[in-house]
Order: sequence, then structure tokens, then C-alpha cells
Amino acid sequence: DDIPQEDYVAFSKKHSIFVVADGVTLIQNIIDNKKYPNPSPAGDVARIFSETFVKEAEIQFESFDKHTLEDVFDKANMAVKQYQTKVGRTKETVDYWDTDFFAATAAFCVIKDDMVYWGSICDSYLVRFDSSGTHLFQSPHCHELKDVEPDETLPTDAPQKVRAQYAWRVRRNGINTKGERIGYGVITGEEAAKQYLNQGQFSYEKGDVVVLLTDGFAEYLPLPDFFETIQQDALNDTKFLSALSIQKAQENPDDYGHERSLIAISL
Repeated sequence: DDIPQEDYVAFSKKHSIFVVADGVTLIQNIIDNKKYPNPSPAGDVARIFSETFVKEAEIQFESFDKHTLEDVFDKANMAVKQYQTKVGRTKETVDYWDTDFFAATAAFCVIKDDMVYWGSICDSYLVRFDSSGTHLFQSPHCHELKDVEPDETLPTDAPQKVRAQYAWRVRRNGINTKGERIGYGVITGEEAAKQYLNQGQFSYEKGDVVVLLTDGFAEYLPLPDFFETIQQDALNDTKFLSALSIQKAQENPDDYGHERSLIAISL
């Protein structure tokens, strides 16, 4: 696999603030047999978003409540917009193929006063288990916030490039003239991404475990030994989780073998 690292993990050394992010693979480079950029600009977006989120959440931590998370997300997304502009990606310059916005997905949480304030966008997730390993909650998938289908459609036999340009131009962070969501959201620096932010909060019980993960770990969730492995992992410096990941990737590289990141937090 010649694709460089595009996942990023960040956390605060001052407070309980955690982020995982996943740069969106530049599939057009692969389809056009172009050299994949290294370092990946999508990986840069994941890093910029994560580091800015942690910094801004630290600044607002003492007054953090359910209204703060959206503001912190917005500031991190705007940092990505500054990066896009710097590298020549604006609404005026993108053609949604050769020149396109770089993007990332993310999941994040801030834990304060016995509350977990969480957010996610697209296919990075927050998952909550109780102390026995019961799966209590998972943040929504990419398309679960979509309100309506877009008015415009393409024939199913349209060339792949045309279909991709349509999807990225219309559906990605797509909002129609009525303000309805018509696709899915990712972090690109576009303001419409905020309308696809999943967010919420919950009070936790002692022994609960919150897991932030990128999509590379999504297939691991149903495994019977996943939760037990996470508990062992907390006591054994990632050795058990690494062993499980290697084993499953060897068994089925398509489902388990791609880049993946995870933070498990015992509450």
C-alpha cells in the first residue's frame, strides 16, 4: 500500500479532550494512476483539525457545555479552510477532480463534570460500552443526517469521473436552496460541514468505556472479543489490541487491513 498515513490522533495533556481523524483517500490519484502525494494533504487536514480542536477546547474548557462543542468544531473547520486557501483550494478554483478540496472525517469528545460531550462527522465514530461490554451507543453513519434526495440526478451509466464530480460537488456537504441536507458531511473547511455535525452529551456510569475510532476499526466492533481486548489493552500498553488487529488483518485484509486509529477511555 503506497498511500501515506492519513489518520491522526490528538489529546490534551491538560484536560480530558480526545480526537481521532481520518483523511479521505484521494481516490482520483489512484484512478488516474498519479503518484500519491506524500505527505498526504488529506492527512494534513486530519492533523490540522485535530490539533486545532484540542487547542480551542482547552481554551474553552472551564466554561464547556453542550453549546461549546459546535463552536470548537467551527474553529477547527475554519483552520482547515485557511489551509485549503493556502494550497489553492477555493470554491473558485476546484473542479472536484484534478483540483478538489482535501477532506477528513473525525470523532471527538470532551469529558467534564461527569458528562461526555461528543461529536462526529461521517465515518469516524464514538461508541459507548457499559462495564460489562454492552454496546450502549454509537454515533450516526455518514448519510443518516440526510434530509432529502437532491433534485439533480445522474444516469447510472455516467463515467466514474463524472459521477464522482457530481457526488463531491452536490452531495458532499450538500445543502439545497431550502436549507435541507442532501448528502453527507466531511471536514473540508466549507461552512456547510457544520450542518452535518453529529453531537450530543450523556452522563456516564463508573466503569463505562468510550471509544473513538476511525472507519478502519468499524468492522472490529461486532467481534465477540473486541471489548475484552480493549480492557486488556488498557493494562498492557496496546499489545492485545495490536495482536487482534494483526490477526484480523491477515484473515481478511479488505475488511480489517486498512489504516485505523482508536482511543479507548475508561470512565
